[in-house]
Parts: sequence; C-alpha cells; structure tokens
Amino acid sequence: MGGAGVFRVKDDAMNLGSIIEQLTRHGRRTIMVQRYIPDIAQGDKRILLIGGQTVPYCLARIPQGSEIRGNLAVGGKGVARAISARDREIGDTLAPILLERGLLLVGLDAIGDYMTELNVTSPTCFQEIAEQTGFDVAGMFVDALEKHCATWNDE
Repeated sequence: MGGAGVFRVKDDAMNLGSIIEQLTRHGRRTIMVQRYIPDIAQGDKRILLIGGQTVPYCLARIPQGSEIRGNLAVGGKGVARAISARDREIGDTLAPILLERGLLLVGLDAIGDYMTELNVTSPTCFQEIAEQTGFDVAGMFVDALEKHCATWNDE
C-alpha cells in the first residue's frame, strides 16, 4: 500500500535478520519477498483492466533520487505511456479471466516484463492517465459498469 514496508536487501544481506524480525514481528506475521528487478528505474507500471479489456495506456511510477520505490505516495513521478506489447499480453490474458470471476476493475503492476501485483481494492491512476493522454479511463469504466448492470437486469 503506497510502498510501505518495502526494503531492498543487497547481496551482502546486511541487517537481513533484523529486517525479517521487524516485518514478521518475530515470526508472527507472514511477509512477501520479491526478487529485485532493476527495470524499476523505468517505473513500476500500473496496467488497468476494465470490463475484460486492457486500457491502452499505463502509468509508470518512476522512483526519484535515491528512492527505490516508484509509488506516488512516496514521491514517485507518474508518467503515462502507451502499454508495451508485453504489458498488453499480460493484460489481455488476465482481463477476461478476471471479469469472469466478477472483477470489473483491476490494476496490474508490472516492472519490466514481470507482473508483480494484482490490485482489486485500489486500482488507481485513472486521473493521471486521462490528464496526460486524453484517454477517458473513467468513461471506459462507466461504459463497462453500465454494460455489466444491463446484464444483471437481463437475468
């Protein structure tokens, strides 16, 4: 959530034990570990899936200064861009499956060619993408919502 609790442990693994103790509260809490992906320098991309379709733009959240996290909440710079072929492949593969499972709006995070997260509670970045590209993300969502609601009425 906003990059909270994200650490980068380098090859020397200094303080790893202490970091694990703090994050797990001495083994009482589960944590997630992910390999560091150097492509974070180009941004942690938010790919939006709406109504079973992939939005053609993503928001790359680019770390600033010495920060490794690109989250906007910690000062990352949001840059909207057309999605890459790999981002589209990921989105187009998952969008219909997630819609079938009742998820009308999903935010996928990707660093480089790797999907790192699937967000269903806070798939943000509508505003930034719309402001920078002119693409009406909110309109796409409303259209998908109306279509979905019409299906409920038919049942």
